[in-house]
Amino acid sequence: MLKVDEHTSIHSRGKFARICMEVDLRKKLVTSFSTLGKYFRLEYEGLHLICFNCGRYGHKHDGCPKKIKEAKDRP
Repeated sequence: MLKVDEHTSIHSRGKFARICMEVDLRKKLVTSFSTLGKYFRLEYEGLHLICFNCGRYGHKHDGCPKKIKEAKDRP
């Protein structure tokens, strides 16, 4: 569960809400979420090897095993 207070949900202030949360790095990381009809973009700090091609931690886009496999499978 994530709690967002009124000040955090006001976009016009131009501020960022910092939260600390645990993520399961074996699962795909999400870049955004929606709640109560509003979309919020997520940025991960301290995780420098995130691949947003497959959503996994441990490599970047150019070294993505999924991307490399897809390239090998193409004729």
